[in-house]
Amino acid sequence: MSPIRLVPLVIVLLFTSGEIAAQPTASGGTLPSDSGAATKPAAKPSKPVNSKTVPAKRIPANRQPRPSVASMATLDGKWWTTGNGFGDSEVVFTQVGPEVTGVIKWANGRTGTVVGKMIGKRLQHTWTSSNGEGGSGWLELSWSNFLGGPWRSQKIRDGSWTLRRIEGKWCFGGSRNRIRTITHNFRGEVVMVTEDGTHEEGRLEGPWIYLHGEFGDIRGTIDAKGTRVDWSTGFDWTWCGR
Repeated sequence: MSPIRLVPLVIVLLFTSGEIAAQPTASGGTLPSDSGAATKPAAKPSKPVNSKTVPAKRIPANRQPRPSVASMATLDGKWWTTGNGFGDSEVVFTQVGPEVTGVIKWANGRTGTVVGKMIGKRLQHTWTSSNGEGGSGWLELSWSNFLGGPWRSQKIRDGSWTLRRIEGKWCFGGSRNRIRTITHNFRGEVVMVTEDGTHEEGRLEGPWIYLHGEFGDIRGTIDAKGTRVDWSTGFDWTWCGR
């Protein structure tokens, strides 16, 4: 073959190789087949994500969920019965988780123990006394300062038991600047200490508290929740805590 004929052949080969080099390569897919199948259109780009953070909705303080009564207070501490068949007595409870134990001291000198378990807001319990009596029942924590419920023993089938917290701090007229600190013993003898250190004595009788004043006793009536005392002289106390 003469040199003149080789020149066109070389030009054709160079043109063909350049066309192949210009064809796009696959990147995560496949090239179209020789059958001429149509290439699927590229997916539309997704809308840009809005990176702006939406602030959490604020719940007003007066609409915040309140804890249940059982979570607001435990039975730990001293309680006073209100003379409704069980007899005037002081009960000191100790609570560890749902397990509760207690020591009972009656005003007439008897002693006893109580053992129980909190199930929800109720204390299922049994108790025994130093004179051989015993019984069982439940006490419901209706408010943080009030316990009450039925009980039965060998002699009594439909007894009731009501206890309130008396020992602690009480605010005169609701003022935390005028706090009365109350303590009592198992006989119901009360000692009150005012904010200036003055001591006064008194006693507990059922749902009433008496203070021995210079001109005679004054009587305070404790409300069912155990959070307020209304006095016969017209003033009041509200519960300030232990």
